[in-house]
Amino acid sequence: MTKFETLIIIPEGSLLNQKVAERNALRQTLRDLGRDFGPAERIRYTSLQEQVKFLGQDERIQLILQTFCNDNLQDSQQIFWQKMTKQKQLVQDAIAFLDEVTAKVNLVMLAKEPQKILAPRLAESELLNYFSTVYFPENSAAKLPNKNVFVPIFQEHNNFNPATSLVIGTNLTEEIKGAENANLQSLWLAPKKSKIPITPHPTLHLNKLSDLLFYLQLS
Repeated sequence: MTKFETLIIIPEGSLLNQKVAERNALRQTLRDLGRDFGPAERIRYTSLQEQVKFLGQDERIQLILQTFCNDNLQDSQQIFWQKMTKQKQLVQDAIAFLDEVTAKVNLVMLAKEPQKILAPRLAESELLNYFSTVYFPENSAAKLPNKNVFVPIFQEHNNFNPATSLVIGTNLTEEIKGAENANLQSLWLAPKKSKIPITPHPTLHLNKLSDLLFYLQLS
């Protein structure tokens, strides 16, 4: 197993509890629009998850808003993203993991959400302070799963070796596929019962971020 020296972490899902965030933001959006998120809506939302699980983040949220707010889509989009800035729930072991690996590996954050959305979500935890470098989507013309998203990371850090770098994400379509396109190793964080596809095929499939400590050879 490769000794990983650089971790490229996509925070949405890996560090931030994205499932809870999106559900809460939708519920709050509907409330602001004067609508319910009652039992029928919760069942509908749960059923929709099977349909959206292989979509990219923007596509997923667009479909969810179209499903619940199609008659007022423009307003709902604006409200939803404003509500997302307030969703600060971290993955349970995120801080403990970062405390363990900080200063022992290179930590790079590769965000999918714009800085104006993501920075408020991370401000309270001061999680950004763990990372030597943070890349927001507005810093690049490319977007995951385009392999060019990773180009600036290795151009700007000559000491980062692609062969010992690991991309960490929860979305197969964008994050794991992007790593595969760039010939980088990847960790797919997903429930153990999740079936690993033939393509894109992650290097590692773990249930929790803390489980990665076994593979990092930090001592």
